[in-house]
Amino acid sequence: MNEEMKIKELENRIKELEALLTETRKKTDEAIKTKTMFLANMSHEIRTPMNSIIGIYNILNQTELTEEQKEFLEIIHISSHNLLSIINDILDLSKIEAGQLKIEQKSFFLHEEIHQVIKLLSLKAKGKGIDLFSKIQSTVPSCIVGDPARLKQILINLTNNAIKFTNEGNVFVAVETIDLNPENLIQKRDFIPDDFLKTGKFPPDLILLKFEVTDTGIGISPEEQENLFYEYAQLENPLIQKYEGTGLGLSISKNLTELMHGKIGVESQKGKGSTFWFTLAVNKGDEEMLLLERMDKPPKNKKPRPLFILLVEDNLLNQKFAVTSLQRAGHKIDVAENGKIAVEKFGKNSYDLILMDIAMPIMDGIEATHLIREWEQNDSGKEKFKKVKIVAVTAHVMVTDREKCLKAGMDEYLAKPYRPQELIAIIENLDIY
Repeated sequence: MNEEMKIKELENRIKELEALLTETRKKTDEAIKTKTMFLANMSHEIRTPMNSIIGIYNILNQTELTEEQKEFLEIIHISSHNLLSIINDILDLSKIEAGQLKIEQKSFFLHEEIHQVIKLLSLKAKGKGIDLFSKIQSTVPSCIVGDPARLKQILINLTNNAIKFTNEGNVFVAVETIDLNPENLIQKRDFIPDDFLKTGKFPPDLILLKFEVTDTGIGISPEEQENLFYEYAQLENPLIQKYEGTGLGLSISKNLTELMHGKIGVESQKGKGSTFWFTLAVNKGDEEMLLLERMDKPPKNKKPRPLFILLVEDNLLNQKFAVTSLQRAGHKIDVAENGKIAVEKFGKNSYDLILMDIAMPIMDGIEATHLIREWEQNDSGKEKFKKVKIVAVTAHVMVTDREKCLKAGMDEYLAKPYRPQELIAIIENLDIY
């Protein structure tokens, strides 16, 4: 075989491998898309009944109850939120895999976020008879730039885990700065995010924060530590299978940390507790500007005028919850079971606000909103058809779902399940009054 034939054969082989690689990549993308769609649909189907469960709990909790009834109601509350937490974990994982999870960059007070984590989980720690406390080093800036919600999510996941695996002693949340002068750069390399290790430089305008969650729990052997941050690792670990949870918390924490260009790890000894840590490179926030923004917010109307609201919702239990919540706030409510009825009612009445479900029989919320907005444009001369505020109230919670609702002409978006005060707050923040 001459040299030319060998080259030709190699070129053909390369083309075959490229075609195979393209086909494999296509199948992988399709599999991820199918999985994401399945998880999103399952999330929607579970969130819809969860909305009525959590909603009715909130309404019942405002009525006169015996001590026994309060105890039973609290069990429903805890169990429903545990289920919602699992749904959110699975949905977050699917968002990360689909590249739909966005990280915010805004100034916030770090101390406030840490305090909220401690406040949220202190009751759970107290229930196990362990102490939960925090310490923030004086060198840590009070205001930083980042995503407060996702930072808090990581801390909640790690602290929740620490409480879960600790039967006596304490759980300690700490934040400190890591000094990265040239002398100790090598010594601290384990805590430096990979993005900066590759360049060998750490920008002088950034601050490296180290967050630690330390417990006095069961501890983890080196072998068990290897797969801790992978999906469903807990399901394969015989030591911790007896503890509740999906095992997704650590995997999501790792993904979120990496999305924020940080690093995460664990130090532990069997029977001697564990320290889960993560580091983030952050900028100092504008504390004065943040305080001014808070001061500039106009005070809320203590007694807003009653609104005439059209509730578009096909689920009877969710109708009951929403109507009760809105009537207690002093509003007048009309109900439509689907988008078609909503459009018909809009043509006959002058509403201040429409709360629009998305997935409904006969006509969905997106199509109904399009028709209402078209009607407003065509009949702009008629006073009764002035542009009405429309809020999407839906169990569709992927990033693209929110964008789809706003693109259709809706003014705001509220994800199910929601609490009555969240519904009222979103209405009060609209420019209606």
